[in-house]
Amino acid sequence: MAWLPGCFLCRFLLGWVGWSAPGLAVEVKVPSEPLSAPVGKTAELTCSYSTSVGDNFALEWSFVQPGKPVSMSQPILYFTNGQLYPTGSKAERASLLQNPPTGGVATLKLTDVRPSDAGTYLCHVNNPPDFYTNGLGLINLTVLDEVSGQLILTNLSLASSGTYRCVATNQMGSASCELTLSVTDPSKGRVAGTVIGVLLGVLFLSVAVFCLIRFQKERRKRPKETFGGSDLREDAVAPGVSEQPLESEDSSNGLLERPSSASTVTTKSKLPMVV
Repeated sequence: MAWLPGCFLCRFLLGWVGWSAPGLAVEVKVPSEPLSAPVGKTAELTCSYSTSVGDNFALEWSFVQPGKPVSMSQPILYFTNGQLYPTGSKAERASLLQNPPTGGVATLKLTDVRPSDAGTYLCHVNNPPDFYTNGLGLINLTVLDEVSGQLILTNLSLASSGTYRCVATNQMGSASCELTLSVTDPSKGRVAGTVIGVLLGVLFLSVAVFCLIRFQKERRKRPKETFGGSDLREDAVAPGVSEQPLESEDSSNGLLERPSSASTVTTKSKLPMVV
């Protein structure tokens, strides 16, 4: 069992060299407080690290839903060999604040935040041969849903008039809005409607009277029909002409016979007869 002290000494010396030598440990820093982001906005998950970046430097961002262990995390993006590889369901909305992330900043940007983005995000920096820390940081993200409020007022009266103020407060801060409400007397509205109705009636009556007067004037200006002494009418009867048709008695049948032409007339002459 003489080998035990020697083995123990080797481990001690190796560990002392690793912790004392600069650049042999990866240190990752993330916010200690949970982050919050409203729906539809962009969330920045801050992550920084300190190490001597080498050819084997690699960065990984992953995500795990609330209530699940870190071992069930799903990858979001990788950076290795100088290339960035987004992956998973958040690939189209995930990017790095600095690309390449070799300057000590590994912050993740997530656009169009959704309720399903709430959970724990893992920032993992790997830089062999720095094996003396895990190089892991955890960030909890809370997504704030949009909530609307509505105030309903019933049985409004003149006392309901005034300025109403709505205030909303959460961990992101506070916001407020104001609305001015003016309630009018219903009786004034009825009086105004009656006045408008009377005015419209008077206007309609005035227009009707004007049209009637104008029609009478136009009628009086029209010329009357006159007949001259030399004008002949189709239905005029010549002097001395009788309009009664001649009737003859048929001796054979005892009936009165009307002349064939209804226009047959009997003329009387006023000239003296010579015997």
